[in-house]
Formats: sequence, structure tokens, C-alpha cells
Amino acid sequence: MNTKKVITYTVITLAIAWTIGIVISLFAVKNPTSLGKLVFQVGAMVMMYVPFLATLITNKSLKGIGWIPKFKGCAFLLPICFFGPQILTIIEGAVFFLIFPAYFDMSGSYLLAQGESMGVNLIEQLEAQGISVKIYYIITIAQAFTYAPLINMFLALGEEVGWRGFLYPELNKKFPRPVTWIIGGTIWSAFHFPLIIIAGYEYGMDYPGFPFVGLIVFTVFCIVAGIFEEIVYSRSKCIWYPAILHGAINAISFILLFINMNHPKAGSVLILGPALNGIIPLILSTILAIIVGSLVISKSKKEQA
Repeated sequence: MNTKKVITYTVITLAIAWTIGIVISLFAVKNPTSLGKLVFQVGAMVMMYVPFLATLITNKSLKGIGWIPKFKGCAFLLPICFFGPQILTIIEGAVFFLIFPAYFDMSGSYLLAQGESMGVNLIEQLEAQGISVKIYYIITIAQAFTYAPLINMFLALGEEVGWRGFLYPELNKKFPRPVTWIIGGTIWSAFHFPLIIIAGYEYGMDYPGFPFVGLIVFTVFCIVAGIFEEIVYSRSKCIWYPAILHGAINAISFILLFINMNHPKAGSVLILGPALNGIIPLILSTILAIIVGSLVISKSKKEQA
């Protein structure tokens, strides 16, 4: 492992990302309107290409990352990357709503609450276009299972080039894979810290132990997600596979729309789920990651023996 490169990459990535994250988060908090949300979303998308930039600055090259799409010997990973997060989210979301049935709501209360925070009525806007809440759900689900992962893939690529294309392989030169997964996932999570601390990214601000509990839970999520994405990249040697997987994870965030935001304790429950990065889904994802990771490590040791 080139320690100097790893440190340089990490410092550059976090310095730029945290600067952007602090600015857009403060702006969003001070401007809780559609403009504030737009600036935050655009800024967050720009942040996704900071690891790409840091890799280019640190490594002076983007060669060897696996730009040419590959199918021979790894095509079976495509449906896993494309549909895995959606299927997992549905299963884990079902578990969440079995535990908290009062939060399941198809009336559009989440959309209504989100719109009110921006001073608009999103449901009325949808109905003006002839789209009911149920139709909107169907459209959103269809998008998550079809083209959304591909669109998100190009945004996720900015992060994947840095995390899976550079950082994880470098760490793997010195550390065993479990240690790489933990260190890499922690750095990946820290990349988002300003958003979580200032703007309540992913979990809001109403949960007990804000923001520290959120930082811990999101770190576990990044470690777990990083295990799957590192395995996919290591197996395919092609950066597009983890980018698709990352894009699919982002695409399935629609599940949050099913939370009844009118429930008095809704804000405090976001940290528990039903999204993949909530505590309850994470319990199941962590178990799966440990099983898959153990099998991959065991297979790798047999191949090297």
C-alpha cells in the first residue's frame, strides 16, 4: 500500500467534500424552500465526483480501474447489482412495517409533508397532471426497477472510481479484506458527515442521540454496502458493476414515501428504517454481508492454497 497516496487521497476527498457539504447544508437549513432543497441536491451530486477528482490528483491517472464493460465470467453479477437492492429493500421494508404497521401509509402523507416544507402541495401538482398518488407510487417503483439505476450509475461512478477503484485496492495491499472493508467504509461514511450533522441527511434530526447515532448507523451502512460493492468490483474488475449497484441503492429510496409523516413520532423512526440505511434493515443486511463476505474470503483462500 502506498500510504502517502492513501492519506493524500483521503485528505483531498474529505477537505473538498466537507467544504461543499457544509455550504449546501447551511444553505438548505437557512432556506427550507424548494430552492434550498434544489441547491442541496445539486451540491450533493457535485460531491459524488469529488472522489473521482481526488483519485485523478493523487494517482495522476485513471488507468487500470476497468473502464471497458466486461461480461465474460461476471455477467451473472448484472442482475444482482441491478435488482438486488430493490429486492432487499422490499424484504427489509416489509419487516420494518410488520414491526411498525402504523407508519405504513399509501395516502401520500409523506409527499404532502415534504411539499409543505417547501411551501407547495405536491399532491395537488400531481393531480393537476392527472396522476394519482397510487399511480405515482407505481411509476416510482417502475423507475427503480428499470432505468433509474442506469441513470444513477453515472453519478455513482464519481464515488466508485475513488472508493472501489482506488482506495479499497490500495488498502487491500496491506490489510486483510475485513479490515479494508471497515476502514474503507468508515472513510466513505465520513464523506457524508457534514450533511448528516447540519442538514439531517438520511435520518432527519428528531431521532434520539442526534447526530451521533446517525453517524454510527450510517457508518455501519457504508461498511456493509462497501462489502458488497468491493466484492462485485473485485470479481468483475470493472468499475461499472459497483456503479450500477450503487445506483440501484440510490434508486430504491422511494420506499421512504411509504412512511406516514403525519404520525407524531415519524421523525424519530427514520433512523430505524424502512430504507436500507435504517437500523432494522441494516441488521438483516449485515447478516447477509457477513455470510457473503465469509464465503468469498473462504473461496479466495482455497484458490490460493
